[in-house]
Amino acid sequence: MKRCLKKAAMTFGLLFCLLAPAYAQLEDNIEVNVFGGGSFYNSKDFEISAPQSVVPIEGLFRFNKTWRGGVRLGVFTRGHWGQEFFYSYEPNVAHFIRKTPPTSTIDLSLGIHNYGVTALYYLNDDESNTVRPFLSAGVGGTLYHFSPEAQAFARDPLRGNLPDLNYSNELTFNYGVGVKTRHSSWLGFRADIRGIVGRTPSFGLARHSTDPNATVFPVSGGLWNGEASAGLVFYFFGKR
Repeated sequence: MKRCLKKAAMTFGLLFCLLAPAYAQLEDNIEVNVFGGGSFYNSKDFEISAPQSVVPIEGLFRFNKTWRGGVRLGVFTRGHWGQEFFYSYEPNVAHFIRKTPPTSTIDLSLGIHNYGVTALYYLNDDESNTVRPFLSAGVGGTLYHFSPEAQAFARDPLRGNLPDLNYSNELTFNYGVGVKTRHSSWLGFRADIRGIVGRTPSFGLARHSTDPNATVFPVSGGLWNGEASAGLVFYFFGKR
């Protein structure tokens, strides 16, 4: 838990440093984007071997394809550049699949929270344009939080038998492309295609251990999350 809190504190500190220059621009630059869309992930193979198992056990970890909803708060737009906070939430299921016989699957429901700050680079610098395509890149975090029912199931030795299972909070990076349209002084539309990359979460389980009785989840490498979204933009400053 201390490790997760430390990661969250470091992430929020980084976000504060990145957003501090935009604070003075809040008065005439605020815009709010409410969005919804789809979310999908790559799957991750893993193998449990000695000392936990004499015979290697092959496994697969994956999430479902699902929906996602969220909000973006734009705090700076000048020329080619923009800057925004973002937060999104999705309900999902984590699947821990044993592929080596006897095969089995543990399915645990959880909520996935994405948050951070993103810089936008508009391909044209004319702020009065009705249509503005852009590129985006940013940094943030992803919090994976299991439901109480999933935690109870996982920690039951007769069912999940994962007593150390907990939430994970990982540093993530995002990048993408999108387009904004502005139809009136206060209302517009926005669509994004975005990728989010971070370390694959271990959910409080040891990735490796010399203890033969330890429960390990030896997954490694990055987890890629794709997002396609669309929504309304509410402008709180006049069209320039």
